[in-house]
Amino acid sequence: MLETKPERDEIDRTTAFIPLPAATDPKTLSPLVDASGKPSRKTANVAARSGSPNAADQIWNAYIELWRGHRESPSDSRIRGFFGLPADADVMITQRRGRVAPNLLDWRPGLFRVWQTDHFEILSRASDLESKRVAEALEREYWVWTQIFFPVWEGRDQIALLAKDWNLDTTTAPEHLATLSPRTRLKSRGRHRVILLADANQYRATIQNAFQETDAAAVAASTGFYSDTQRMSFFFPARDLATLHHEVCHQLFTEASAHATRRRPNSNLALPTATTKDFWLIEGIAGYMESLRYADGLAFVGGWESPRLQLARYQALIAGVPIATLEELRGTRNTIQSQPDLSRWYSQSSLHTHHLMDVAGTDARRDLLKYLVELYSNRLDVSSETDAMIRRFSEEVCSPAQVQRSLRVDDAHLESNSIDGAIGTLCLAGCEISQSGLATQPSLSGLTWCDLSRLPVGDADVRRLISDTVVMDQLSLEATGVSSQVGELLRGATEMRELDLSFTHVDDAIGKSLPQSITTLWLSGSEVTDALVPSLIALPNLKTLDVQRTRITETGLNQLRKANPNLQLNPLRFTVPNQ
Repeated sequence: MLETKPERDEIDRTTAFIPLPAATDPKTLSPLVDASGKPSRKTANVAARSGSPNAADQIWNAYIELWRGHRESPSDSRIRGFFGLPADADVMITQRRGRVAPNLLDWRPGLFRVWQTDHFEILSRASDLESKRVAEALEREYWVWTQIFFPVWEGRDQIALLAKDWNLDTTTAPEHLATLSPRTRLKSRGRHRVILLADANQYRATIQNAFQETDAAAVAASTGFYSDTQRMSFFFPARDLATLHHEVCHQLFTEASAHATRRRPNSNLALPTATTKDFWLIEGIAGYMESLRYADGLAFVGGWESPRLQLARYQALIAGVPIATLEELRGTRNTIQSQPDLSRWYSQSSLHTHHLMDVAGTDARRDLLKYLVELYSNRLDVSSETDAMIRRFSEEVCSPAQVQRSLRVDDAHLESNSIDGAIGTLCLAGCEISQSGLATQPSLSGLTWCDLSRLPVGDADVRRLISDTVVMDQLSLEATGVSSQVGELLRGATEMRELDLSFTHVDDAIGKSLPQSITTLWLSGSEVTDALVPSLIALPNLKTLDVQRTRITETGLNQLRKANPNLQLNPLRFTVPNQ
């Protein structure tokens, strides 16, 4: 029976262990128990199997215990040997000159390099620096994926044999491994192939040439692609690895699941991704993995700060976009991909998956993982069971009202679940956040979009939270308590395109700090006057400006129109109520 009143703090996010160099000092890492001896929030997540009498869950616990033993003693040679970790690094990487590439690439020998980790082979035309970065990211994601989706993973049977006579209550991981052969090690069926192109142009050209029988134009417009027919992923170097996490998640589910086949699909071999009515989950779980991030020697996935949830929060709480039901999201891959508003479908699918993994409770998460096991076991006769599960989800934990409510985080939730790792987007607009709640979050760098609209915060709060605006593209501080002092934060914003300071206390002094890159500026309801007009005219890229309900006069507006005839001025007209 699913929980009808899920508690927000029960799971919130998934925590997993990652490989550590042998030289890591465990004393510098945060403890996995608090002062009272209880598991801390950062303990690798076991909520989906805690208290379970299921033998399979106990095997899963044994696997997590091995990783816990690695974190507590990174230099332990038996654990490192079991996972195949090198003695002097966290990831073993080798490289060589490329000789033979798949026919669809049409690459000549010597014009690419082959990078190998334990679980991936990367054929690369990118720089050595980018190739190594991708190799490390792939290997870490593999280990995180095995922990979160252990029931699906091909290695679970090996763990079952290892854990057969292991009493987890009395014997530690190093102690148990000491009773086994020194050569005991996890083995995989083969490496997963990844193609890394030098840049976006080379990526597009390769995709269009290699997949002419598909909608190559749509795929080429992406920033990454996994081909389940060719069994390989395609990428080019990018600052944000979200797309890589998404596509490699697809690849691992298809190739590293317990019932995966190395045969390429044909008319007699239908992939579950193509036939299931719940394609929303295929894409939603990959969207969930986009949030993978690292901090304090741990991996975190999901959570209220997940990138996918920032846009969903804005759409639901500010823009009023209705949340879809699960029934509305259902359909096969071909049916879904013919929808006119595909971007909204992807956003909503990811939102529902986050809700089921992080918020709806342990029973919901358990059922979701159970369905993934069935799905990737190529059982195509589970439709009646799945229909019943979707009905339970819709009725008990995943109604649009419940999903929307989970997006509206408050101070207590922020304090219990502060941001882990680096994030690129943050939207808290429409939430019940105060200055004290915001103060519980770490200072953030590298944000590209931040929306703190309508929060009771001022200059000091914003400057403390946002440590830099070097790569920021959009910033909204509408109806906050900021003044022109926030300009100190804007001076490094050389890439900012949109800035919203509507209904704030900014005045003409803000003109000294406005980024030259600004294309859209909202100052409605602020304290600016005609004295700001010269600064506005000096913005070379300004295309949209709103200065309604300010002290800028018609004279100032005419100066703006004359200096910039193409300027879209006051695009959203306010209506003044009758007095």
